[in-house]
Amino acid sequence: MPLPFLRGNSQNEHLGKERFHKSQHLVYANGVPMLAGSEKPGIGGELLADQKIQPKYSVYPKGEGSDVPSWVAFDKQVLCFEAYFQEAVPESKDEIFRIRKCKIYFYLEDDTIQVVEPKSKNSGIPQGTLVHRQRVPLPPPDDNQFYNVYHFNINQQMVLYNRTFTITDCDPFTRNFLTKLGVCLNAPASIPDDPYSKLREEKSIQPLRPYERLDTLKQFLDHDGKILRFYCFWDDTVNMFGVLHELILHYFLADDTIEINEVIYPNSGQDAVPKFLRRSRLPKHAPTPKRQPGEITDRTVLNLFGSRGQGERYIVDSLKVWQIATLLNYFHSIQGKKVHACLTYV
Repeated sequence: MPLPFLRGNSQNEHLGKERFHKSQHLVYANGVPMLAGSEKPGIGGELLADQKIQPKYSVYPKGEGSDVPSWVAFDKQVLCFEAYFQEAVPESKDEIFRIRKCKIYFYLEDDTIQVVEPKSKNSGIPQGTLVHRQRVPLPPPDDNQFYNVYHFNINQQMVLYNRTFTITDCDPFTRNFLTKLGVCLNAPASIPDDPYSKLREEKSIQPLRPYERLDTLKQFLDHDGKILRFYCFWDDTVNMFGVLHELILHYFLADDTIEINEVIYPNSGQDAVPKFLRRSRLPKHAPTPKRQPGEITDRTVLNLFGSRGQGERYIVDSLKVWQIATLLNYFHSIQGKKVHACLTYV
């Protein structure tokens, strides 16, 4: 039952109050008075009519959590999310939209958000940091509030400054942290393929020769006079009169050339040669040797006349009747005539 409005019975709101200061709403910036903010309370720190003060940070609600400040408890702890957004391309006939992959970082110490797009070589579009580290407001009509840790989840969309991002996955630390907070994470989603990038990969043409220039001058200036020395040997004992050759291999770092010298001891009976292999660029793989006649085909050629005085005549043995040549030699040897029929492969 309310008290009657009589002298001594009225409720005085200032009874027991010790703070009567007024919050400063106007500040001067470059000599111009400006409104400092509408979130400041009224006289003595009391809220004005229909005024709601939003919490500054979402990590520590009032009366919960630790007494340690957030910038100490969550120092250098960042949540990382993989996301993408679809960008329209109205002025191109080859593509209608493009898919741009990025990473969203949420800093737990002050609820700031940073969006970074990895740079691609020769992409032709500005990449890197898309949204600098700052507190990002929620989309209208809740633009007076900011994103906090409970607004993040996998396989959902987020609007950051009128740009819609789709979160697809997160790292293990983020998954563990959100799970401990009681957030039920969704299943990871896949990033759709960019149709224009896929078309370029299908039509990509590899250059006929490498266009990357080798800076031989820098290699010469950095490694001039630097030589690698290796001690090796060549076992030639499998051949007749072969011996074991002791060799010294020099590798010149200035131009990637190789030099081989043979160690010849006094009174060894070997001829002293100036170089076993002169300084040159040594190929890694030996060239393919040429084929000898008859190695890759079974065609035979019959040489009917053996001596040059009688002339030369060759017949291709397409029917493989080279046995007839052996019989002819046998018959002519019986008659005392020396006629040769030689078998030659080509």
